[in-house]
Amino acid sequence: MARWGHFAYGQARFDELDVPGPGFIKRTHMYDLHKPFTSPFDDSAIGIDNLVSFTSDFLAKANDNNTGGFLTQRIAATTAAFGTVNTAFQLDLSKLGIRKSSKKDKKAFRKTISAGLSDIFLILQTHYGRTASALDLFFPKGLSAMSKTRDDQMGNDLTMLVQALTTHSAEVGAQVVTDATALKNGWLTVYSPSETSTADKAATMGAKRAARAALQLELYKCWLTIALQFPRQPAMLDVYMQQSLLSPHNPAPGTPTPPTPPTP
Repeated sequence: MARWGHFAYGQARFDELDVPGPGFIKRTHMYDLHKPFTSPFDDSAIGIDNLVSFTSDFLAKANDNNTGGFLTQRIAATTAAFGTVNTAFQLDLSKLGIRKSSKKDKKAFRKTISAGLSDIFLILQTHYGRTASALDLFFPKGLSAMSKTRDDQMGNDLTMLVQALTTHSAEVGAQVVTDATALKNGWLTVYSPSETSTADKAATMGAKRAARAALQLELYKCWLTIALQFPRQPAMLDVYMQQSLLSPHNPAPGTPTPPTPPTP
């Protein structure tokens, strides 16, 4: 608004509206638009142990807070990349550590499979009918039984599902095939390291760098996906990602110790 009469003749003062309108957005400083194009997970100061801890924590939280399935494909891709990192860094991590991590990943991904199969089954019911016999083409054992399939049989069941959906893709849609394929690929990636107890495969430096770079890229995509799901809600990041896990818990050698406050 313009205010007259409080200044020299012919001058006016313009202010913001006293009461913000419905589209009011809190003013802030200009943000460098280039920043989102740079992955924060590519920081060279992030150690591999910190990256592994962060990823394990993120996958567990993502599986528990995957509202509406918006992270299903990202979880599958990140889990696959994480499995590759575990394999590539076998010589750097203890056998026990890798096995524990792989078992946790496999257990966590079973939740993703159950949720993903339920979504696919619902889509098929919507298309064919709740009790249609056509559902047996995709879930011959039923949804509940398939979700509880033994680990050593899950890969076969998911492969069968992908094949059936692909055959009927014109009816059910290409997206359902994509979702089922992500579940299958993610499971095959986490299952193999989980069942392998030996660490006799030497990973080259190039393979380790490639595996780590792939995982960092997937985490970056997850970060952007969460931001897109919750625009202008930075606090929601803490529901999915614990940034402190990326920082070393102990100061680097030579880091000065803060002085002790004087005793009164």
